[in-house]
Amino acid sequence: MMASGEIRRNVARVPGVLAKAAMFSVLALCACAAQSASDRIQPIPLANGDESQIFSETYQSVIEYHVDAARADVLSLAALGDLTSFDPAFTVGRNGDDVVLQHGNEIWRSHAPAPFDTVGWGKLTATLVQAARDAAPKVAAVAPDKLEQALIDHMLATLDRFSHYARPAIAREWRAARDGYGGIGIVLSDEPDTRITAVMADSPAWRAGIHIDDRIVALDGVPSDALTPEQLRSRLRGPALSTVVLGIQRAGIEKPVTLTLQRAHLVPPSVSLKELGDVAVIKIASFNQQTGNGIVDALARAHREMGERLKGFVLDLRGNPGGLLDQSVTVASQFLDGGTIATTIGRNPESFQYFAAPANHHAETLPLVILVNGGSASASEIVAAALQDAGRAVVVGTASYGKGTVQTVLRTSNDGELTVTWARLIAPKGYFLHHHGVVPTVCTADAADKTPVDAILAKSPGPTLSEARDTLDEAGWTALRAACPPASEHDPLDLRVARQLLENPAVYARMLGNDPVRLAHNFHPVATH
Repeated sequence: MMASGEIRRNVARVPGVLAKAAMFSVLALCACAAQSASDRIQPIPLANGDESQIFSETYQSVIEYHVDAARADVLSLAALGDLTSFDPAFTVGRNGDDVVLQHGNEIWRSHAPAPFDTVGWGKLTATLVQAARDAAPKVAAVAPDKLEQALIDHMLATLDRFSHYARPAIAREWRAARDGYGGIGIVLSDEPDTRITAVMADSPAWRAGIHIDDRIVALDGVPSDALTPEQLRSRLRGPALSTVVLGIQRAGIEKPVTLTLQRAHLVPPSVSLKELGDVAVIKIASFNQQTGNGIVDALARAHREMGERLKGFVLDLRGNPGGLLDQSVTVASQFLDGGTIATTIGRNPESFQYFAAPANHHAETLPLVILVNGGSASASEIVAAALQDAGRAVVVGTASYGKGTVQTVLRTSNDGELTVTWARLIAPKGYFLHHHGVVPTVCTADAADKTPVDAILAKSPGPTLSEARDTLDEAGWTALRAACPPASEHDPLDLRVARQLLENPAVYARMLGNDPVRLAHNFHPVATH
Protein backbone atom coordinates (compact mmCIF):
# COMPACT_ATOMS: atom_id res chain seq x y z
CA MET A 1 0.00 0.00 0.00
CA MET A 2 0.92 3.56 -0.35
CA ALA A 3 2.57 5.30 2.50
CA SER A 4 0.39 7.62 4.37
CA GLY A 5 0.23 11.28 3.60
CA GLU A 6 2.23 11.46 0.40
CA ILE A 7 1.93 13.55 -2.74
CA ARG A 8 3.98 11.89 -5.42
CA ARG A 9 5.19 12.96 -8.80
CA ASN A 10 6.19 10.64 -11.61
CA VAL A 11 8.57 7.79 -10.82
CA ALA A 12 12.03 8.18 -12.35
CA ARG A 13 15.25 6.23 -12.17
CA VAL A 14 18.00 7.81 -10.08
CA PRO A 15 20.28 9.68 -12.46
CA GLY A 16 24.03 10.02 -12.53
CA VAL A 17 25.18 7.52 -9.95
CA LEU A 18 23.65 4.49 -11.64
CA ALA A 19 25.57 4.99 -14.86
CA LYS A 20 28.82 5.07 -12.94
CA ALA A 21 28.13 2.11 -10.69
CA ALA A 22 30.33 -0.32 -12.59
CA MET A 23 33.27 2.04 -12.37
CA PHE A 24 33.33 2.47 -8.59
CA SER A 25 36.86 2.04 -7.27
CA VAL A 26 37.76 0.29 -4.03
CA LEU A 27 37.96 2.79 -1.20
CA ALA A 28 41.36 2.84 0.48
CA LEU A 29 40.97 2.70 4.25
CA CYS A 30 43.70 2.80 6.86
CA ALA A 31 44.26 2.88 10.60
CA CYS A 32 45.35 6.44 11.24
CA ALA A 33 45.41 6.75 15.04
CA ALA A 34 47.64 5.27 17.71
CA GLN A 35 46.47 1.98 19.26
CA SER A 36 45.75 2.16 22.98
CA ALA A 37 46.31 -0.70 25.40
CA SER A 38 42.60 -1.49 25.60
CA ASP A 39 41.64 -0.86 21.95
CA ARG A 40 42.29 -2.96 18.87
CA ILE A 41 42.20 -1.21 15.53
CA GLN A 42 40.54 -3.62 13.09
CA PRO A 43 41.10 -3.94 9.35
CA ILE A 44 37.98 -2.79 7.51
CA PRO A 45 36.39 -5.50 5.34
CA LEU A 46 35.72 -4.96 1.65
CA ALA A 47 32.41 -3.22 1.03
CA ASN A 48 29.60 -4.94 -0.85
CA GLY A 49 29.38 -3.21 -4.24
CA ASP A 50 25.59 -3.40 -4.49
CA GLU A 51 25.14 -2.08 -0.99
CA SER A 52 27.57 0.80 -1.50
CA GLN A 53 25.69 1.69 -4.68
CA ILE A 54 22.37 1.96 -2.82
CA PHE A 55 23.89 4.31 -0.26
CA SER A 56 25.62 6.36 -2.97
CA GLU A 57 22.39 6.66 -4.96
CA THR A 58 20.53 7.77 -1.86
CA TYR A 59 23.03 10.48 -0.95
CA GLN A 60 23.16 11.75 -4.55
CA SER A 61 19.38 11.90 -4.82
CA VAL A 62 18.91 13.71 -1.52
CA ILE A 63 21.56 16.29 -2.44
CA GLU A 64 19.97 16.85 -5.84
CA TYR A 65 16.28 16.78 -5.00
CA HIS A 66 15.55 17.46 -1.32
CA VAL A 67 13.79 20.70 -0.55
CA ASP A 68 16.56 21.57 1.93
CA ALA A 69 20.31 21.53 1.21
CA ALA A 70 22.22 18.43 2.35
CA ARG A 71 25.76 16.99 2.32
CA ALA A 72 26.91 13.41 1.83
CA ASP A 73 29.07 13.34 4.97
CA VAL A 74 26.19 14.42 7.22
CA LEU A 75 23.83 11.93 5.58
CA SER A 76 26.28 9.04 5.94
CA LEU A 77 26.97 9.66 9.61
CA ALA A 78 23.21 9.93 10.26
CA ALA A 79 22.65 6.55 8.58
CA LEU A 80 25.50 4.87 10.45
CA GLY A 81 24.20 6.32 13.68
CA ASP A 82 21.25 3.92 13.51
CA LEU A 83 23.57 0.95 14.16
CA THR A 84 23.14 1.73 17.86
CA SER A 85 19.44 0.78 17.59
CA PHE A 86 20.52 -2.77 16.77
CA ASP A 87 23.43 -2.93 19.21
CA PRO A 88 23.90 -0.09 21.74
CA ALA A 89 27.60 -0.97 22.01
CA PHE A 90 28.23 0.81 18.69
CA THR A 91 29.31 4.43 18.44
CA VAL A 92 30.16 6.30 15.26
CA GLY A 93 31.39 9.82 14.64
CA ARG A 94 34.04 12.17 13.30
CA ASN A 95 37.49 12.56 14.82
CA GLY A 96 39.19 15.28 12.87
CA ASP A 97 39.59 14.02 9.32
CA ASP A 98 38.66 10.45 10.30
CA VAL A 99 35.40 8.56 10.65
CA VAL A 100 35.52 6.25 13.67
CA LEU A 101 33.27 3.25 14.32
CA GLN A 102 33.68 1.59 17.70
CA HIS A 103 32.18 -1.56 19.20
CA GLY A 104 33.49 -2.34 22.65
CA ASN A 105 37.29 -2.52 22.36
CA GLU A 106 37.27 -2.74 18.57
CA ILE A 107 37.78 0.40 16.51
CA TRP A 108 37.60 0.98 12.75
CA ARG A 109 38.96 4.21 11.32
CA SER A 110 38.84 5.70 7.86
CA HIS A 111 39.85 8.99 6.31
CA ALA A 112 36.66 10.90 5.53
CA PRO A 113 35.89 11.59 1.84
CA ALA A 114 35.08 15.12 0.70
CA PRO A 115 31.74 16.42 2.06
CA PHE A 116 29.84 16.03 -1.24
CA ASP A 117 31.59 12.86 -2.49
CA THR A 118 28.52 10.63 -2.72
CA VAL A 119 30.44 7.67 -4.17
CA GLY A 120 33.10 7.83 -1.46
CA TRP A 121 30.60 8.15 1.35
CA GLY A 122 28.45 5.39 -0.13
CA LYS A 123 31.39 2.98 -0.11
CA LEU A 124 32.45 4.08 3.35
CA THR A 125 28.92 3.52 4.69
CA ALA A 126 28.70 0.05 3.18
CA THR A 127 32.18 -0.83 4.44
CA LEU A 128 31.41 0.17 8.01
CA VAL A 129 28.06 -1.62 7.87
CA GLN A 130 29.90 -4.80 6.88
CA ALA A 131 32.33 -4.23 9.76
CA ALA A 132 29.34 -3.94 12.08
CA ARG A 133 27.94 -7.23 10.80
CA ASP A 134 31.24 -8.96 11.43
CA ALA A 135 31.51 -7.52 14.95
CA ALA A 136 27.95 -7.85 16.21
CA PRO A 137 25.66 -10.91 15.88
CA LYS A 138 22.64 -8.65 16.44
CA VAL A 139 23.48 -6.72 13.28
CA ALA A 140 24.44 -9.83 11.31
CA ALA A 141 21.03 -11.34 12.12
CA VAL A 142 19.18 -8.57 10.25
CA ALA A 143 18.46 -9.26 6.58
CA PRO A 144 20.60 -6.96 4.39
CA ASP A 145 17.65 -5.26 2.69
CA LYS A 146 15.92 -4.60 6.02
CA LEU A 147 19.11 -3.20 7.53
CA GLU A 148 19.61 -0.90 4.53
CA GLN A 149 16.05 0.35 4.84
CA ALA A 150 16.42 0.99 8.58
CA LEU A 151 19.66 2.95 8.17
CA ILE A 152 18.41 5.00 5.21
CA ASP A 153 15.08 5.75 6.87
CA HIS A 154 16.87 6.86 10.03
CA MET A 155 18.99 9.20 7.93
CA LEU A 156 16.00 10.56 6.00
CA ALA A 157 14.10 11.15 9.24
CA THR A 158 16.73 13.74 10.18
CA LEU A 159 15.58 15.75 7.15
CA ASP A 160 11.79 15.51 7.35
CA ARG A 161 8.95 13.16 8.28
CA PHE A 162 7.92 12.19 4.78
CA SER A 163 11.10 11.17 2.96
CA HIS A 164 11.69 7.42 3.16
CA TYR A 165 13.14 4.39 1.43
CA ALA A 166 11.32 1.19 0.50
CA ARG A 167 13.25 -2.02 -0.04
CA PRO A 168 12.34 -3.90 -3.24
CA ALA A 169 9.63 -6.16 -1.79
CA ILE A 170 7.78 -3.21 -0.23
CA ALA A 171 8.36 -0.93 -3.22
CA ARG A 172 6.69 -3.41 -5.56
CA GLU A 173 3.55 -3.41 -3.40
CA TRP A 174 3.47 0.38 -3.33
CA ARG A 175 3.86 0.56 -7.09
CA ALA A 176 1.00 -1.89 -7.48
CA ALA A 177 -1.29 0.23 -5.27
CA ARG A 178 -0.25 3.44 -7.02
CA ASP A 179 0.24 2.48 -10.65
CA GLY A 180 -1.49 -0.89 -10.95
CA TYR A 181 -0.23 -4.42 -11.50
CA GLY A 182 -0.71 -7.48 -13.64
CA GLY A 183 -3.02 -9.88 -11.85
CA ILE A 184 -6.49 -11.40 -11.58
CA GLY A 185 -8.07 -9.04 -9.01
CA ILE A 186 -8.40 -10.92 -5.74
CA VAL A 187 -7.35 -10.28 -2.16
CA LEU A 188 -6.21 -13.18 -0.01
CA SER A 189 -6.69 -13.49 3.72
CA ASP A 190 -3.85 -12.27 5.91
CA GLU A 191 -3.89 -15.71 7.49
CA PRO A 192 -2.09 -18.51 5.59
CA ASP A 193 -5.33 -20.24 4.61
CA THR A 194 -5.59 -19.20 0.90
CA ARG A 195 -9.12 -17.83 1.48
CA ILE A 196 -10.24 -15.08 -0.91
CA THR A 197 -11.53 -12.06 1.01
CA ALA A 198 -12.30 -9.66 -1.85
CA VAL A 199 -12.82 -9.75 -5.62
CA MET A 200 -12.28 -6.58 -7.66
CA ALA A 201 -15.23 -5.64 -9.86
CA ASP A 202 -14.75 -6.25 -13.58
CA SER A 203 -11.48 -8.09 -12.97
CA PRO A 204 -10.50 -11.46 -14.50
CA ALA A 205 -11.46 -13.19 -11.24
CA TRP A 206 -14.83 -11.42 -11.16
CA ARG A 207 -15.57 -12.36 -14.76
CA ALA A 208 -14.57 -15.98 -14.07
CA GLY A 209 -17.11 -16.19 -11.25
CA ILE A 210 -14.70 -16.43 -8.34
CA HIS A 211 -16.41 -15.66 -5.02
CA ILE A 212 -15.42 -14.32 -1.63
CA ASP A 213 -14.57 -17.25 0.72
CA ASP A 214 -13.45 -19.45 -2.18
CA ARG A 215 -10.08 -21.07 -1.44
CA ILE A 216 -7.14 -21.55 -3.78
CA VAL A 217 -6.00 -25.17 -3.50
CA ALA A 218 -3.64 -25.20 -6.50
CA LEU A 219 -1.83 -22.69 -8.69
CA ASP A 220 -0.41 -23.73 -12.07
CA GLY A 221 -0.52 -27.35 -10.94
CA VAL A 222 1.31 -26.72 -7.64
CA PRO A 223 -0.69 -27.46 -4.46
CA SER A 224 -1.16 -24.25 -2.50
CA ASP A 225 -0.03 -25.91 0.73
CA ALA A 226 3.40 -26.34 -0.90
CA LEU A 227 3.70 -22.55 -1.29
CA THR A 228 4.21 -19.87 1.32
CA PRO A 229 1.60 -17.07 1.36
CA GLU A 230 4.21 -14.73 -0.13
CA GLN A 231 5.01 -17.18 -2.94
CA LEU A 232 1.31 -17.64 -3.66
CA ARG A 233 0.69 -13.89 -3.91
CA SER A 234 3.77 -13.43 -6.07
CA ARG A 235 2.76 -16.18 -8.50
CA LEU A 236 -0.75 -14.79 -8.86
CA ARG A 237 0.78 -11.70 -10.42
CA GLY A 238 2.42 -11.55 -13.80
CA PRO A 239 2.39 -9.71 -17.11
CA ALA A 240 -0.98 -8.63 -18.47
CA LEU A 241 -2.41 -11.17 -20.96
CA SER A 242 -0.41 -14.04 -19.42
CA THR A 243 -2.42 -16.95 -18.01
CA VAL A 244 -2.67 -18.61 -14.61
CA VAL A 245 -4.46 -21.87 -13.77
CA LEU A 246 -6.24 -22.01 -10.41
CA GLY A 247 -7.74 -24.85 -8.46
CA ILE A 248 -10.70 -23.36 -6.54
CA GLN A 249 -12.44 -25.08 -3.64
CA ARG A 250 -15.91 -23.72 -2.86
CA ALA A 251 -18.21 -24.57 0.03
CA GLY A 252 -20.93 -26.95 -1.06
CA ILE A 253 -18.96 -28.32 -4.02
CA GLU A 254 -17.23 -31.65 -3.47
CA LYS A 255 -14.35 -31.35 -5.96
CA PRO A 256 -12.19 -28.33 -6.73
CA VAL A 257 -12.94 -26.38 -9.89
CA THR A 258 -10.11 -25.69 -12.33
CA LEU A 259 -10.15 -22.23 -13.90
CA THR A 260 -7.78 -20.71 -16.45
CA LEU A 261 -7.62 -16.92 -16.16
CA GLN A 262 -5.86 -14.32 -18.26
CA ARG A 263 -4.16 -11.65 -16.16
CA ALA A 264 -4.96 -7.99 -16.78
CA HIS A 265 -3.44 -4.66 -15.76
CA LEU A 266 -5.40 -3.65 -12.69
CA VAL A 267 -5.45 -0.45 -10.67
CA PRO A 268 -7.17 -0.69 -7.27
CA PRO A 269 -10.36 1.41 -7.32
CA SER A 270 -10.13 4.59 -5.25
CA VAL A 271 -13.48 6.27 -6.02
CA SER A 272 -16.93 5.12 -4.93
CA LEU A 273 -20.40 6.64 -5.34
CA LYS A 274 -23.56 6.34 -3.28
CA GLU A 275 -26.88 8.17 -3.16
CA LEU A 276 -28.02 9.98 -0.02
CA GLY A 277 -31.53 11.17 -0.82
CA ASP A 278 -31.14 13.85 -3.48
CA VAL A 279 -27.39 14.14 -2.91
CA ALA A 280 -24.57 12.15 -4.50
CA VAL A 281 -21.72 11.23 -2.14
CA ILE A 282 -18.39 10.55 -3.84
CA LYS A 283 -15.77 8.98 -1.59
CA ILE A 284 -12.11 9.14 -2.63
CA ALA A 285 -10.00 6.75 -0.58
CA SER A 286 -6.62 7.72 -2.09
CA PHE A 287 -5.17 9.31 -5.21
CA ASN A 288 -3.78 6.65 -7.55
CA GLN A 289 -3.67 6.35 -11.33
CA GLN A 290 -7.37 5.43 -11.37
CA THR A 291 -8.67 8.42 -9.40
CA GLY A 292 -9.01 10.99 -12.19
CA ASN A 293 -10.99 8.64 -14.42
CA GLY A 294 -12.92 7.46 -11.37
CA ILE A 295 -14.16 10.95 -10.49
CA VAL A 296 -15.21 11.64 -14.10
CA ASP A 297 -17.14 8.36 -14.19
CA ALA A 298 -18.76 9.00 -10.79
CA LEU A 299 -20.01 12.45 -11.79
CA ALA A 300 -21.44 11.13 -15.05
CA ARG A 301 -23.06 8.18 -13.32
CA ALA A 302 -24.68 10.42 -10.67
CA HIS A 303 -26.25 12.62 -13.35
CA ARG A 304 -27.35 9.60 -15.35
CA GLU A 305 -28.92 7.70 -12.45
CA MET A 306 -30.31 10.59 -10.39
CA GLY A 307 -31.30 12.99 -13.14
CA GLU A 308 -33.34 16.07 -12.25
CA ARG A 309 -33.57 15.25 -8.55
CA LEU A 310 -29.80 15.58 -8.05
CA LYS A 311 -29.25 18.66 -5.87
CA GLY A 312 -25.49 18.53 -5.35
CA PHE A 313 -22.39 16.56 -4.47
CA VAL A 314 -20.53 15.64 -1.33
CA LEU A 315 -16.84 14.93 -1.91
CA ASP A 316 -15.72 12.81 1.05
CA LEU A 317 -11.96 13.15 1.60
CA ARG A 318 -11.95 12.09 5.24
CA GLY A 319 -9.12 9.71 6.05
CA ASN A 320 -7.63 10.13 2.57
CA PRO A 321 -3.82 10.15 3.04
CA GLY A 322 -3.05 11.55 -0.42
CA GLY A 323 -1.20 10.10 -3.39
CA LEU A 324 -0.45 11.31 -6.89
CA LEU A 325 -0.27 15.06 -7.43
CA ASP A 326 -1.50 15.00 -11.02
CA GLN A 327 -4.61 13.09 -9.97
CA SER A 328 -5.49 15.70 -7.35
CA VAL A 329 -5.24 18.35 -10.07
CA THR A 330 -7.58 16.30 -12.27
CA VAL A 331 -10.13 15.94 -9.46
CA ALA A 332 -10.14 19.65 -8.60
CA SER A 333 -10.41 20.54 -12.29
CA GLN A 334 -13.75 18.73 -12.57
CA PHE A 335 -15.33 21.45 -10.42
CA LEU A 336 -13.46 24.54 -11.69
CA ASP A 337 -13.70 26.48 -14.93
CA GLY A 338 -10.15 27.82 -14.96
CA GLY A 339 -8.18 29.17 -12.04
CA THR A 340 -5.23 28.17 -9.91
CA ILE A 341 -5.20 24.79 -8.16
CA ALA A 342 -1.73 24.81 -6.57
CA THR A 343 1.84 25.99 -6.94
CA THR A 344 4.96 24.10 -5.84
CA ILE A 345 8.36 25.54 -4.97
CA GLY A 346 11.60 23.90 -3.89
CA ARG A 347 15.36 23.96 -4.35
CA ASN A 348 15.54 21.93 -7.55
CA PRO A 349 14.57 24.08 -10.57
CA GLU A 350 12.13 21.41 -11.75
CA SER A 351 10.17 21.73 -8.51
CA PHE A 352 8.80 25.16 -9.51
CA GLN A 353 5.45 24.22 -11.03
CA TYR A 354 2.06 25.85 -11.49
CA PHE A 355 -1.17 23.86 -11.79
CA ALA A 356 -4.43 25.33 -13.07
CA ALA A 357 -7.83 24.05 -14.16
CA PRO A 358 -8.60 24.31 -17.88
CA ALA A 359 -10.93 27.11 -18.87
CA ASN A 360 -14.11 26.73 -20.92
CA HIS A 361 -14.49 23.01 -20.30
CA HIS A 362 -17.49 21.11 -19.00
CA ALA A 363 -16.87 21.66 -15.30
CA GLU A 364 -19.45 20.41 -12.80
CA THR A 365 -21.64 23.32 -11.64
CA LEU A 366 -23.90 21.81 -8.99
CA PRO A 367 -23.27 22.84 -5.37
CA LEU A 368 -20.46 20.99 -3.63
CA VAL A 369 -19.61 20.18 -0.02
CA ILE A 370 -16.22 18.70 0.87
CA LEU A 371 -15.67 16.61 4.01
CA VAL A 372 -12.23 16.61 5.64
CA ASN A 373 -10.77 15.50 8.96
CA GLY A 374 -7.39 15.02 10.60
CA GLY A 375 -6.66 12.09 8.30
CA SER A 376 -7.06 14.16 5.13
CA ALA A 377 -3.56 14.92 3.90
CA SER A 378 -1.47 16.14 0.97
CA ALA A 379 -3.38 15.50 -2.28
CA SER A 380 -6.66 15.68 -0.35
CA GLU A 381 -5.65 19.07 0.99
CA ILE A 382 -4.76 20.31 -2.50
CA VAL A 383 -8.28 19.55 -3.70
CA ALA A 384 -10.03 20.96 -0.63
CA ALA A 385 -7.91 24.13 -0.49
CA ALA A 386 -8.28 24.84 -4.21
CA LEU A 387 -12.07 24.54 -4.12
CA GLN A 388 -12.38 26.40 -0.81
CA ASP A 389 -10.17 29.27 -2.00
CA ALA A 390 -12.13 29.52 -5.25
CA GLY A 391 -15.42 29.77 -3.37
CA ARG A 392 -16.53 26.62 -5.17
CA ALA A 393 -17.23 24.40 -2.15
CA VAL A 394 -18.20 24.56 1.50
CA VAL A 395 -15.76 22.54 3.60
CA VAL A 396 -17.24 20.62 6.55
CA GLY A 397 -15.56 18.57 9.30
CA THR A 398 -12.37 19.23 11.25
CA ALA A 399 -8.97 20.66 10.38
CA SER A 400 -6.98 18.48 8.00
CA TYR A 401 -3.56 16.96 8.67
CA GLY A 402 -1.46 19.85 7.36
CA LYS A 403 0.99 18.12 5.06
CA GLY A 404 1.86 20.59 2.36
CA THR A 405 4.91 19.01 0.79
CA VAL A 406 5.45 17.07 -2.43
CA GLN A 407 7.60 13.96 -2.72
CA THR A 408 9.41 12.79 -5.82
CA VAL A 409 9.75 9.03 -6.15
CA LEU A 410 13.00 7.63 -7.56
CA ARG A 411 13.36 4.01 -8.54
CA THR A 412 16.70 2.67 -7.31
CA SER A 413 18.97 0.21 -9.09
CA ASN A 414 17.90 -2.67 -6.80
CA ASP A 415 14.20 -2.11 -7.72
CA GLY A 416 13.47 -0.28 -4.48
CA GLU A 417 12.11 3.24 -4.19
CA LEU A 418 13.48 6.39 -2.66
CA THR A 419 10.87 9.00 -1.79
CA VAL A 420 12.34 12.47 -1.31
CA THR A 421 10.51 15.61 -0.20
CA TRP A 422 11.33 18.08 -2.94
CA ALA A 423 8.76 20.91 -2.89
CA ARG A 424 6.35 22.88 -0.73
CA LEU A 425 2.75 23.54 -1.73
CA ILE A 426 1.16 26.96 -1.99
CA ALA A 427 -2.63 27.23 -2.05
CA PRO A 428 -4.33 29.43 -4.67
CA LYS A 429 -4.61 32.39 -2.27
CA GLY A 430 -0.89 32.33 -1.56
CA TYR A 431 -0.49 30.62 1.82
CA PHE A 432 1.61 27.53 2.50
CA LEU A 433 -0.37 24.35 3.11
CA HIS A 434 2.34 22.77 5.25
CA HIS A 435 1.39 22.79 8.95
CA HIS A 436 -1.64 24.96 8.07
CA GLY A 437 -3.73 22.52 6.07
CA VAL A 438 -7.42 23.09 5.40
CA VAL A 439 -9.72 24.37 8.15
CA PRO A 440 -13.46 23.90 7.48
CA THR A 441 -15.99 26.67 7.21
CA VAL A 442 -18.46 24.49 9.12
CA CYS A 443 -16.72 22.83 12.06
CA THR A 444 -18.04 19.62 13.64
CA ALA A 445 -15.04 19.03 15.92
CA ASP A 446 -16.81 19.78 19.20
CA ALA A 447 -20.33 18.82 18.20
CA ALA A 448 -21.93 15.69 19.63
CA ASP A 449 -23.49 13.22 17.21
CA LYS A 450 -26.99 14.22 18.27
CA THR A 451 -26.37 17.96 18.01
CA PRO A 452 -29.08 19.49 15.78
CA VAL A 453 -27.68 20.40 12.40
CA ASP A 454 -29.59 23.70 12.47
CA ALA A 455 -27.69 24.68 15.61
CA ILE A 456 -24.33 23.94 13.97
CA LEU A 457 -25.20 25.91 10.85
CA ALA A 458 -26.64 28.83 12.84
CA LYS A 459 -23.29 29.52 14.52
CA SER A 460 -21.15 28.80 11.44
CA PRO A 461 -18.70 29.88 10.28
CA GLY A 462 -18.05 31.92 13.41
CA PRO A 463 -15.67 34.90 13.68
CA THR A 464 -12.42 32.88 13.66
CA LEU A 465 -13.39 30.43 10.92
CA SER A 466 -14.60 33.25 8.67
CA GLU A 467 -11.19 34.96 8.56
CA ALA A 468 -9.50 35.12 5.16
CA ARG A 469 -6.74 32.50 5.10
CA ASP A 470 -4.39 34.63 3.03
CA THR A 471 -4.35 37.38 5.67
CA LEU A 472 -3.18 35.18 8.56
CA ASP A 473 0.24 35.18 10.17
CA GLU A 474 1.48 32.13 12.13
CA ALA A 475 -0.35 33.21 15.27
CA GLY A 476 -3.53 33.54 13.22
CA TRP A 477 -3.12 30.07 11.75
CA THR A 478 -2.54 28.61 15.20
CA ALA A 479 -5.75 30.22 16.41
CA LEU A 480 -7.64 29.07 13.32
CA ARG A 481 -6.64 25.42 13.72
CA ALA A 482 -7.34 25.60 17.45
CA ALA A 483 -10.88 26.75 16.64
CA CYS A 484 -11.51 23.47 14.78
CA PRO A 485 -8.85 20.93 15.84
CA PRO A 486 -8.20 17.84 13.69
CA ALA A 487 -9.99 14.61 14.57
CA SER A 488 -9.63 11.19 12.98
CA GLU A 489 -13.20 9.94 13.36
CA HIS A 490 -15.58 9.63 10.41
CA ASP A 491 -18.41 11.38 12.20
CA PRO A 492 -21.83 10.66 10.60
CA LEU A 493 -22.79 14.17 11.66
CA ASP A 494 -20.61 15.48 8.81
CA LEU A 495 -22.84 13.88 6.19
CA ARG A 496 -26.01 15.18 7.83
CA VAL A 497 -24.60 18.70 7.81
CA ALA A 498 -23.55 18.35 4.17
CA ARG A 499 -26.94 17.09 3.10
CA GLN A 500 -28.80 19.92 4.84
CA LEU A 501 -26.45 22.48 3.27
CA LEU A 502 -27.14 21.13 -0.21
CA GLU A 503 -30.88 21.10 0.39
CA ASN A 504 -30.91 24.77 1.54
CA PRO A 505 -29.57 27.13 -1.15
CA ALA A 506 -29.64 30.23 1.04
CA VAL A 507 -27.63 28.61 3.84
CA TYR A 508 -25.17 27.12 1.38
CA ALA A 509 -24.66 30.50 -0.28
CA ARG A 510 -24.15 32.17 3.09
CA MET A 511 -21.40 29.68 3.95
CA LEU A 512 -19.66 30.55 0.70
CA GLY A 513 -19.98 34.24 1.55
CA ASN A 514 -22.06 34.86 -1.56
CA ASP A 515 -25.42 36.33 -2.40
CA PRO A 516 -28.10 33.62 -2.00
CA VAL A 517 -30.10 34.98 -4.92
CA ARG A 518 -27.13 34.88 -7.28
CA LEU A 519 -26.23 31.31 -6.33
CA ALA A 520 -29.71 29.85 -6.15
CA HIS A 521 -29.73 28.94 -9.85
CA ASN A 522 -26.89 26.52 -9.24
CA PHE A 523 -29.29 24.25 -7.40
CA HIS A 524 -31.02 23.37 -10.64
CA PRO A 525 -29.39 20.26 -12.13
CA VAL A 526 -27.12 20.81 -15.08
CA ALA A 527 -26.09 17.65 -16.94
CA THR A 528 -22.49 18.52 -17.68
CA HIS A 529 -21.12 14.98 -17.83
